[in-house]
Amino acid sequence: QSTPESWAQFTHDNIVRAEHERMASIQLRQLIDNILSDTSRDMREQCDTVDVCFQKRLEEMEDAKSKMEENLRKMCDEICQMEKNIDMLRKAIRDKENPMKVSQTRLNNRTYRPGVELCRDPVQYKLVGEVNEIAQSIDALTEQLNNAENSRKDLQDNRMALEKEIACKKNSIFIDRDKCVSVRTRYPTTLKLQGYQ
Repeated sequence: QSTPESWAQFTHDNIVRAEHERMASIQLRQLIDNILSDTSRDMREQCDTVDVCFQKRLEEMEDAKSKMEENLRKMCDEICQMEKNIDMLRKAIRDKENPMKVSQTRLNNRTYRPGVELCRDPVQYKLVGEVNEIAQSIDALTEQLNNAENSRKDLQDNRMALEKEIACKKNSIFIDRDKCVSVRTRYPTTLKLQGYQ
């Protein structure tokens, strides 16, 4: 059993200890509120930083995509010009075929001359020279045609690679703008991050 004095002392000690715990609890709640406030502010700042980076990245990708599209237009113009050039070379080769046939026919007809009439005179040399000149011209045009067709094939390969790259950029922009940024607009407020809502 306790005496009234010991009971009063015990009660006083309990009250002092309870007051001390209540003050510690208040300090702990203030510390927790400060930590939550700092954390939510840091998260908000990080969110803003990420949003700025997203916008900057989207602008860079849009710029790169527009430059690629401009290059694609130029490349398509080059391909069109190359196809016109190829058509002109084919026409030039076809245009050389008739003079070649005429020259070869003349040369061939001269081989049927009888006896002494079949001689190597200046006309014979001119006909042989003409056939060789036309053949060389056709060979040069054929080589130009092959080079032009190879260039066109390279341009078409580059165009396909560029179109794939543009499609990839469009997809990246779609993902960043429509999927990521739109989700980030629903980022919680600072009060919600602190747990007050």
